[in-house]
Amino acid sequence: MNEGEPRRPGRPRSERAREAVLAAALALAAEEGPAGLHMEAIARRAGVSKETLYRWWRSKSEVVLDALAEQGRQAIPLPDIGALEEDLRAFLRATVDAANPTTVGLLRAIAAAAAADDAVAIEVRDRFLATRRADLRQLLERGIGRGEIDPNFVGLAVDFVYGSLWYRLIFQVGPLDYTWADDVATAITNSRATDPQPYQDR
Repeated sequence: MNEGEPRRPGRPRSERAREAVLAAALALAAEEGPAGLHMEAIARRAGVSKETLYRWWRSKSEVVLDALAEQGRQAIPLPDIGALEEDLRAFLRATVDAANPTTVGLLRAIAAAAAADDAVAIEVRDRFLATRRADLRQLLERGIGRGEIDPNFVGLAVDFVYGSLWYRLIFQVGPLDYTWADDVATAITNSRATDPQPYQDR
């Protein structure tokens, strides 16, 4: 069965097996690097059959994206301190802490693949980026209720956070550190939208 073939019907996956697969993908990426990941090796490390793996995921990129999304949910919780700048600072500092060498290597690999293939770009957007953007939007929307941020500015703020993050991550124009996290949190908190039309966030 090729990686591009549709997922076959079957029994719902067990949560324990799913977690084992995602953990196996990250562990192998740490040991072998992104180029060394293969579906067979992931299945073997997770203790599931190759057929089961392909029933749940169509390709290793889907496994990696789901693993990164799950890792993000676990490593970067949504703080609720009660003030937007404090919440943003805690969220972004946790994002910095989660950027270990394995994760950074995987993110750079999927960015390169997305740049070369529109289908991969859509997959990355929908399976991984959407989860991180949704979490940040939830945090920002709490600030709307407290009058700390214009609702029309939220979409642009999300782009500002992740645009600057990826710019530093991929092109290394500056460090991804607590100074970046604190400066971004302050910039967003001190900014106000001037255009009455909502920013089109995708």
